[in-house]
Amino acid sequence: MQLTFRRVVATLTAVGAIVAIGLHLAASAPVQAQQGAAPAVPGTTARQAIEAAAAAMGGADRLRALRNVTLVGYGQYAYQQGGGNITSLPTAPQKFIAANELRRVYDVEHGRYRQQERRNDLFPFAAYGGHDFALQVQSLDGTTAFNLNEKGVATRGGDVRDRRMWMHTNPAVAVRAALDPAAKLGNRRQENGLTLVDLTLKEGDLLTIAIRPPANLPEFVRWSGPNVNLGEVIYTTHFLGYQPYNGVRLPMGLSTKLDWRNIDFLKMYVDGWDVDTAIPDLAAPATFPPPGAGAGGRGGGAGGPGGGAVEVTPMARGIWRITGGTMVIEFADHMTLFEVGGGPDRVRNVVAAARKIVPSKPVTEVIVSHHHFDHTAGLRQGVAEGLTVISRRDNGIIFREMTSRPTPNFPDDLGKNKNQLKFTPVDDHLQLKDATMTVDLYHVIANNHFADGLFAYVPEHKMMIEGDIATAAEDLQWWGNSWLDNINYRKIDVQRNVPVHMVPMTRDEVIKMVNPGIQRVKEFCAQHLAKGNYFPGCPGFLK
Repeated sequence: MQLTFRRVVATLTAVGAIVAIGLHLAASAPVQAQQGAAPAVPGTTARQAIEAAAAAMGGADRLRALRNVTLVGYGQYAYQQGGGNITSLPTAPQKFIAANELRRVYDVEHGRYRQQERRNDLFPFAAYGGHDFALQVQSLDGTTAFNLNEKGVATRGGDVRDRRMWMHTNPAVAVRAALDPAAKLGNRRQENGLTLVDLTLKEGDLLTIAIRPPANLPEFVRWSGPNVNLGEVIYTTHFLGYQPYNGVRLPMGLSTKLDWRNIDFLKMYVDGWDVDTAIPDLAAPATFPPPGAGAGGRGGGAGGPGGGAVEVTPMARGIWRITGGTMVIEFADHMTLFEVGGGPDRVRNVVAAARKIVPSKPVTEVIVSHHHFDHTAGLRQGVAEGLTVISRRDNGIIFREMTSRPTPNFPDDLGKNKNQLKFTPVDDHLQLKDATMTVDLYHVIANNHFADGLFAYVPEHKMMIEGDIATAAEDLQWWGNSWLDNINYRKIDVQRNVPVHMVPMTRDEVIKMVNPGIQRVKEFCAQHLAKGNYFPGCPGFLK
């Protein structure tokens, strides 16, 4: 049984009350229990509940007159939504990304929204871009989503609905929207002492507002959205510590949790609010540059498999590479893939392309190097395609979670056909072999990026196929000589390395990349330590 602080207090209070009653009874004094009625949000309809919340926040007229609100503070994101930890197990320590210089600008007068921050990974990351506090600016203007770089250049990007939902994870914005005659309110109900009301925005999006009596302030906003790794995710943003700002009561903390593993997806700590002040012009530009022109970005980072169009390139007898890093291995009577990262469209195209290589041989299985979400983005689609998944044994735990989640509001192919995960576990070593091909799968050792990774070795071609052992990115080799350590530990002869994120390399090319990367980590750490900044990963690396 899990005890929360609130339950502990309630339990201690109850125990104290029982003891007190016992003492009174022992003294033969008359006892009369008095228990007041539980507080309730006024009214019986959904609209009356919203009106009570509006009154508590400063009044319906004040909220209707609201022009803009700006949140100023800092925050933390769960890295890869909780899917990038050292292992796939639910109890693994969570990695977080700092979001400093955080601002959320809600231009409710014009239906616009902007979220910006400077992000820094709070753990060793393989590219300088993970630690450069690069500015991230994501905007919404009505039905146009766009991004800005540090030079102010705007490019189309982002999901309109997703940004609209994040815009409404502000209690003032959500309640103001609920007061709009074009919005639909309904399904008033009780949950854990809270009054819940469903709000359908004028755009048709559904969210739930929870109100806590007796203060009648919004407790949380809840909504759902599609997710390539998890199928569909429910987000719940809690509001804590209301304070008055220019006639409107606003929270000093916002905490968004996922319904998957109760992940703390985004925590925002509020330094202050600006209400009805001068704000930047959040209007979308009339035109945008072509995709990729002037967009800027973090730079130096290695992207995961993506895109829709694919090409097939022969690599060796019985082995092909598909655009985005997926490998195809031919056996006597079937074809095996190594990695299927990317969105559903890409995975459909990858599987279709693999099936055309040798049409008489079905594509039956996929080897997944590790559980990180940039490597499992295509897992649900792969299972929907009927592929058996081969990976480290503990990865099966997270893979079953990922592939068993329903998608009632945003159905994907797996949600529609309800295929069950077929999983082949790997402990230390598994050999895939028939008369035409031999592939050895080995557990990765000596790597602080993940503890449950595996790589493939094809003896015939002296080829290693891997993801993130030495090739997550070129800049910083935080895991040192892990690539050579694994080769020496397994006593294998690797002359060619084929990574997921980078281009194929010879043995010498990998070593020439790794050694300077190790030196760059030492220099990076020395620079930080000289400033008294004990950067994550540096003490251990320099030990």
